[in-house]
Amino acid sequence: MITPRVTRLVRVPDPRAMHEALARIAASLDPLDARRCAILVPGTSAAEALRRTLERHLLERAGRQVAVLPQLLTREELYSRWSTDLGVAPLLLSGFEREVLFRRAAREAAAEGASPPFSVRPALVPEMLAFYDGLRRRNRSVEDFTRLMTEGLSPAAGYDRGAERLLQQTRFLGAAFARFESLVATSGRLDEHAIRRRLLQSTGTSEFRRMVLTIADQTAERTGLWAADYDVLARKAGIERIEVVATEAMLSTGYLERIHDVFPGIEEERSGTPSSLPVLEVPEPDAAAAPAAWFACRDREEELAQVARHVKSSGVSARFAVVFQRPLPYVYLARSVLGDAAIPYQTFDELPLAAEPFAGALDLVFTCVTTEATRAALVELLGSPHFRFADDNGHVLARADVAALDDWLRDQKYLGGWDAAGRLDASSDLSHGARRSRSGPGHLKAALAVAARVVAGLRSVQGQPKASAQIGSVLAFVRAHERQAGDDARQQRARAAILAALGSLADAYARHDDDPLDIGELAAGVRRWMEAQTFSPRTGWSGLLLLDAAAAPYADVDECRLVGLVDGEWPDRSGRNIFYPAALLSQLGWAPEVDRQRAARARFADLLALPHRRLSASTFTLEGDAIVTPAALLEELESARHPRQRRVAALEPRVFVHEALSEDPVERSAVDGEAAAWLDLRLGRSAPDGQEFHGRTGARPSAEYAVSHVERYLECPFKYFAAYVLKLDEEREDESGLTPIERGRILHDVFERFFAAWRDSGRERLTVQNVGEALSLFAEVADDRLSSLPEADRALERAYLLGSAAASGLAERAFAFEIEHDVGLVERLLEYPLEGEFELAAADGPRRVRIRGKADRIDLLEDGTLRVIDYKLGRAPRSARALQLPIYGVCACQHLEGHHGRSWTLGRAGYVAFREKNAFVALGGSASLAEAVADGQERFLQAVDAIERGDFPVDPAEPFLCTRCGYAGVCRKDYVGDE
Repeated sequence: MITPRVTRLVRVPDPRAMHEALARIAASLDPLDARRCAILVPGTSAAEALRRTLERHLLERAGRQVAVLPQLLTREELYSRWSTDLGVAPLLLSGFEREVLFRRAAREAAAEGASPPFSVRPALVPEMLAFYDGLRRRNRSVEDFTRLMTEGLSPAAGYDRGAERLLQQTRFLGAAFARFESLVATSGRLDEHAIRRRLLQSTGTSEFRRMVLTIADQTAERTGLWAADYDVLARKAGIERIEVVATEAMLSTGYLERIHDVFPGIEEERSGTPSSLPVLEVPEPDAAAAPAAWFACRDREEELAQVARHVKSSGVSARFAVVFQRPLPYVYLARSVLGDAAIPYQTFDELPLAAEPFAGALDLVFTCVTTEATRAALVELLGSPHFRFADDNGHVLARADVAALDDWLRDQKYLGGWDAAGRLDASSDLSHGARRSRSGPGHLKAALAVAARVVAGLRSVQGQPKASAQIGSVLAFVRAHERQAGDDARQQRARAAILAALGSLADAYARHDDDPLDIGELAAGVRRWMEAQTFSPRTGWSGLLLLDAAAAPYADVDECRLVGLVDGEWPDRSGRNIFYPAALLSQLGWAPEVDRQRAARARFADLLALPHRRLSASTFTLEGDAIVTPAALLEELESARHPRQRRVAALEPRVFVHEALSEDPVERSAVDGEAAAWLDLRLGRSAPDGQEFHGRTGARPSAEYAVSHVERYLECPFKYFAAYVLKLDEEREDESGLTPIERGRILHDVFERFFAAWRDSGRERLTVQNVGEALSLFAEVADDRLSSLPEADRALERAYLLGSAAASGLAERAFAFEIEHDVGLVERLLEYPLEGEFELAAADGPRRVRIRGKADRIDLLEDGTLRVIDYKLGRAPRSARALQLPIYGVCACQHLEGHHGRSWTLGRAGYVAFREKNAFVALGGSASLAEAVADGQERFLQAVDAIERGDFPVDPAEPFLCTRCGYAGVCRKDYVGDE
């Protein structure tokens, strides 16, 4: 039954007239009754903006000394206050509890026979709960939903598989909804829907006698009121007066008819006159393009930078609003952009808790648990600055120790898994990792012990018998190892909010559904809750206003810049229902999309009339690496009747600190303190066009050169510099099996051992007659060499070397080469070291260079020639960077002079490449051996000269080499071509 009350519609032409209407309402209130009046606003940021607007109208314009304002509430806050009207009411169900209850309801509904046509994944639970809330807020019962959907789907279910699945889905959802309502009723607590039911049954008076509605309904905006809300407003006892304040643009979208439907007989009143339109600031026209009514920027950061330039050039930052649809990118960008420009700003928007650093630290914990402590996850957790890990002796794990542990784990091919992680502290071979630890192997061993303790603590999460205990274990781990935030108030607030949310989630499981969770489901649920939770880190008290589009109409501003006008944001995409098509949902009261689009255009039109003096808008073209499309709402700007003013594209002054420091002349006054000392040091350095900034280090003394190192210089000079001058370690990827380098070492080792054993047995040549014996001996040598490998790697490498039923092994291909190229052999030299000073032929005459290397194999033949062979696991190199064969050939002839009482000349050189069609690939290809050797010497000497000049530019021989470079983290590859 609708109780008697006054209902009035206040029609205003624009947002500024709405401010005046609301100010008149606030001024008309008796100070003693002002707090019994509630003005409903879209969000907390809108409430703050309206509070300032009302204070400005009442205190500054009206000249009042004191003003008692009505209560400014969101819809959620209104329900919280209404719950107190019920007297001694049961506790409210939290969002955590409702989701846990619905998860249980869905599971029980499926167990009772209403099986869903899909897997009930964790992310679907909140979607189903939101769908249930949408039904109830539209005054539809579970029985209404089941009946209407069944009637609409049953006729087609007999021949349409899709309709049959939707019908099965309806049965499941109906059963889950009914079961959820039963669980809520037996929980002894209330949710929003139970509050409404009790409010309508209660005869008590309301805290609020007067309600002012500035938000529209759900058809018009996401934060609007629902049909069930209007029902409570119309029927709740104690509410004496309801006023709806709406702009003409919004009313014209169909909202006027809907208001008359929910409040029959509502009185209408027009308030205020249309405000003068602000000046629309537009860019200077480009001769090559049509005049535009908005500014086009590269990205969101450039949008804010353009605002900063305008504010700095005009000298006005107060009562200037930057309005966006999505707060998150702009609020975070403002820290760097506006902070760099030294422009004060203030924000009121709630920010996602998941974007806070402490949430990222918590995510590291869950990642480590769900991946069973993989190397990457464990090292990231141990190295996090938000945690403090120490051993029994009080030694706190340092970054150097974590890096050393990372090296050791990589060399052990540790890939995670609870079993492997549990054996971490059982190992004692720490020789490799100790090379990076500043404190030696003792602290590396401590780091390993700390890692084992951390793994044990995380593994206990999975072993807990209850969901609440699982979350409790995570909380205990975090509290035991977290590093205190100190005086950082924002981080302390974020930490408190996150830990409180985890505690609430644990309580919800303990109270309603405490069966253990799959650890992946638990982690996904916590992550999603972190993304859904928000907190309000108030930023600034004066200066530029950063407002979302829902709060902006409540702000009294002189200038306004609408930013982020791209497709998908202006208007924002509506959240489409994932369960049913629009045609079926319309029967349940879902509004058509066209109504939402009309309302979005009306809200945009109101924003165009918001500022008193000046308006401008901007869009951007790049979001990350993706090209975005301008918003369709920009059409409204083109047809707007605002007077226009062009911004002259004159040279604007530098406004950012980075501009003051990077552009000439440098402005020293832009920084002070330590930054100023750093600036003085920077200004005193060498000129930036000096050779040292372009890969030149200056002359270096001659040294002994490894041939493989010089090959790396030809591959990329900077890679040589990083590896052999700076002596940096390469970044390596995790590999479950042996790396190519490890496999190559095993290959060379096995062949060296085999040929030594073959020679010791009194044989040198391999023939068709003794190849079987050779293969047997090779198998013995290979098995002995591979015995130290893990079983899985040992089986794989044995098949690689000896072959299988599916393919021949490396031994067979190598022996086929020996038989095919059988010549008179004097001696076979394996892994033969070449070290000393050798003479190489250059264009300007012979030169002597100190060289070291190790030839895979040198055959001394009866005709006095040498055959130099290099084993390759893959294909033979055909690049000009390959130097080993020509240089080893020249050095071997000189090194073996007089060996066996004779001189030796290079007769043949090539690669035994196991992935080539023909196993042996001769050096030089179509060119003669002499040409290939001469060319190799020339390239080697040119590289040595460049090394001794100190030339180490970033100049990869092939661009694709950068994709697998182990020094990408220190390489200035962006500067390639600057030389």
